[in-house]
Amino acid sequence: MEALELSHGNEIRDFVQARLKRLLDSFSILKVGHITKFVEPISHRIGVVEALRIFSSREDINSLPVEGDFGVIGLLHKQNLLKKKTTLTGFTDPSVEKFLDQASFYVDASENCEKAMELILKRDAGRLYDDFMIYDKGRYFGIGSFADLTRNIAEIRNTDLTNARKMQEFLIGRNSADRPGLAVKKYVRMAYEIGGDYLQCMEITGNLSMLSSFDVSGKGIAAALLTSTLSSFFSTLKVCGSLSSYDPNSILSALNNVVIDQTPEEIFVAAAFVFIDREKREATFFNCGYSPVYVFFTEEESVKAKGKIISPNLWPLGIKTFADLKSHTLPIHKNFRTFIHSDGLIDAYNEKGERYGEENLRKFLYPRCMKPVETLLADLDKEMKSFIGSAPQADDITVMIAEIS
Repeated sequence: MEALELSHGNEIRDFVQARLKRLLDSFSILKVGHITKFVEPISHRIGVVEALRIFSSREDINSLPVEGDFGVIGLLHKQNLLKKKTTLTGFTDPSVEKFLDQASFYVDASENCEKAMELILKRDAGRLYDDFMIYDKGRYFGIGSFADLTRNIAEIRNTDLTNARKMQEFLIGRNSADRPGLAVKKYVRMAYEIGGDYLQCMEITGNLSMLSSFDVSGKGIAAALLTSTLSSFFSTLKVCGSLSSYDPNSILSALNNVVIDQTPEEIFVAAAFVFIDREKREATFFNCGYSPVYVFFTEEESVKAKGKIISPNLWPLGIKTFADLKSHTLPIHKNFRTFIHSDGLIDAYNEKGERYGEENLRKFLYPRCMKPVETLLADLDKEMKSFIGSAPQADDITVMIAEIS
């Protein structure tokens, strides 16, 4: 008979636990209900000794909901009870109601977690870390803790940032201009999960290719949002079939106007463009407030590499309309290649607070400028890791190398 009662009790407990789990799963990770800890209320009439026994048997809880004649009337905090324990004698066992926090904070289970955190942070600092009650449809549902809420918000943000990073990697990785006579390699070392560096490579016409690199002012989510605008601009022209009707000047002017229209005044985009015309055998460069662009090549009958630096000579995108688009055009020589980098490369700092700078980049780059691109990028990765060491990386490092023949 006892075995039957025990079995029946286990079935009831399992049924209740399964139902509670279904209730919990009905709330998305964004809602307070997701962090609910189901704790059965105790009667306001039970004694302190019994309450302490319950706490000792449930190390996972720091508060107990207390139920009165008409529902839950507050929380009993373990720490408060333990502080009072020393004042009790073996002959007294007062009811828990005397130690009840009747002003317990409560949050609706359907409330957004970040909104709930905002409400909690407005509380008295001395009570900031107290547990709080969670209600669903006006009835007691369970208990939440400041720590669980904080961890849940961190998980939400980490998930969002991871998904945003995947989206950025997808957008950068999906655009390519590789074809016979043009090979492009990219190196991206982001400072945070998402950032404001962006690369766009694409075919404009059968004879014209574009390589471009962008660095949005600012950091984090705001900068990352604008990179999606840049991607959408090029994608819209391509999908609508109008891209081939644009020449380099009109592409820059139109993109600049979009950035002006779609961003606040304080936001701008540094950018470098290379347009490769296979029919004319020339490369045209536009540097809109970007880092200097390096060009290397060998002339006919010579094995010694030569180099040119395309310095910025245009305003960054988003500041004002272009009245005169100044460009720099070079014939495509033998072993022609370009090295484009964001300022995160030269603005990297080591553990001593020393800046990497253009001089170190040139010392690194010039002796290796004609090495295979894969070797050059591998050496660059080692160089940056060695220089930065354990120092925090403050900005994204983005490099694009193109070999043109």
